[in-house]
Amino acid sequence: MLDVSDKAGTIQSVKRLMMTTLMLAGCTSLDTRLPELDDVVVQKEQAAQEKAAFDEIARLRERLDRVTFQVLQANADLCKKTAPDPGIRTQTLKSFPKELREGARRELGLGDDPVITFIRLGSPAEQAGFQPGDQLYDKGGNPLAVPSKAFNRHLSEGIAFERVRTNVRETLTLEAQTACYYPAHLRMSPAINAYANGRTIVVTAGMMNFVKSDDELAYIIGHELAHNTHSHIRKSVTNYVLSLGGTRYTRIFEAEADYVGLYYMVRAGYNPTVVEDLWRRLALQSLRPIGRSKTHPAYPTRAVQIEATRSEIRAKQSAGLPLLPERKAED
Repeated sequence: MLDVSDKAGTIQSVKRLMMTTLMLAGCTSLDTRLPELDDVVVQKEQAAQEKAAFDEIARLRERLDRVTFQVLQANADLCKKTAPDPGIRTQTLKSFPKELREGARRELGLGDDPVITFIRLGSPAEQAGFQPGDQLYDKGGNPLAVPSKAFNRHLSEGIAFERVRTNVRETLTLEAQTACYYPAHLRMSPAINAYANGRTIVVTAGMMNFVKSDDELAYIIGHELAHNTHSHIRKSVTNYVLSLGGTRYTRIFEAEADYVGLYYMVRAGYNPTVVEDLWRRLALQSLRPIGRSKTHPAYPTRAVQIEATRSEIRAKQSAGLPLLPERKAED
């Protein structure tokens, strides 16, 4: 038998069940009858969209890697962190969201172990004969992802790799070019954005499609590289805490990244005359920064500073001086 408390609990449970049933019964429905869909046709359309997505990712990654490498290599002597870059990138199924992994398995031949999906044109990897679909292993048979610390260590020690292609294993060595070790990653987001985290650079698909030229993209990369090389993330957090949330103490680092980033792009051979137009177009995406500076300088200030920095660089080029950002006197 049930005691009084058990009976009360049972009654409450029944009431909740009845309320839920009434609510579900009252849910609204469609006014029209939709056409029935053929599952096979839906699956075919899904496969086509997945392939288009992978093609777009490959296009954006190729451009991002090509421009980023040029900036990272040209400024290697100004970076504390450098690493050999052979010009290849690997991926696994986990490189993609769960919803796209079956498509990545089908279209890209990916699995749990890293597979080469990108090779930069003219890179040491291309010259050595690497191809998409190849897999790399260390001499102990462990799969190697690129970029990774394990791969960089293996490469810097000059140890031969085991390459597997269509189940054929061969031993080979691989050379590389030294570059700043702040790899750039593509984020498939429509937001027009790029950011640094102290270790890497992230550029969204929205930003990749927003920039009109490789020169503009090189400036974006140079700006984010400056954040990393000058430890702006750590300094910003420190200033924000010590100032009890004062954003003007983080804003100065954006100005420095604008300044140093322009040097980085020019040292890499890109044209700096496009940068003001980039900022003017960015201003139209969010009007508030035109007249307001909070965490970042106001856009008019940034455009004028870019022009002043370019004049400084041009004067050094005319005088045959090294293209190095000016340091504070105490430095």
